[in-house]
Amino acid sequence: MNHFSIETLIDFARGLLLSQKAEEVKHHLESCKKCRQSYDTWRDVAEAGRREKKYRPSESAVQRAKEAFGTRGVRRPFGRKTRSRLIFDSFLQPLPEGVRNSMAATRQLQYRSGSLLIDIDLTKESHGAEGPVLLMGQILNAENPDRQVKDLRIFLFRGKRVRAQTNSSPLGEFRFELADAKNWKLFLETEGQGVIPISLPELTPRPARASR
Repeated sequence: MNHFSIETLIDFARGLLLSQKAEEVKHHLESCKKCRQSYDTWRDVAEAGRREKKYRPSESAVQRAKEAFGTRGVRRPFGRKTRSRLIFDSFLQPLPEGVRNSMAATRQLQYRSGSLLIDIDLTKESHGAEGPVLLMGQILNAENPDRQVKDLRIFLFRGKRVRAQTNSSPLGEFRFELADAKNWKLFLETEGQGVIPISLPELTPRPARASR
C-alpha cells in the first residue's frame, strides 16, 4: 500500500488541499492505520496552533509578564540623589461648580529640580475603575529653553524594583504605561544634577468648587 507524505497529511490537517486531493486522502485514511496515526498527530498540532493564535491574554496577565521578565538585565539608576519639588498640580485647581468630572481622568503635574522642569501627564479612562494609566512626560531646561534635554535615562520604579526604563527623545519626551495609578516613582538620571526622584500621586477624583 502506498502512503501519503507527511507534508500532504499536514496540508490535509490544515485544510489546504484541493477538494479532489482532500477526498483522496480522506478515503485513504479510512483504510490505512499508519497514515491515520500520523494524520491524527498533525491534526492535533494544527488545532493547537489555531487555539494559540486566537488566545488573547488579559491586560493584567500581560502586565505581570512584563514586570516579571521585561526588566531582566536592566541596571538601576547611578549617581547621587538630588531633590525635586512639585510646582504645579492640576488637581489643586477645583472644577467649576456644576461641572461633572466624568471625562477621562487626567492629572497634569510639573516638577522643578535645579535648571530642569519635568512636565508629566497621567491619564486613564475613568475615575472610579481600576485600570491602566498612560504617563507622558517632557523634560525642559528652564534656564536655557533652546537647549535640548535628550537621551536622559528614565527609570520607572514600584517599591524597590525597576519596572521599566526608557530614554528621553530629542525633544525631552518620554512615556510609560502603568498597570494602575498607585505607588509609582520615577528616577531621572541626569548629567551634572545627579538622579532626580519623583513620586507620582494617584489619580483620585478632582475636588469640585464649593457652591456658595
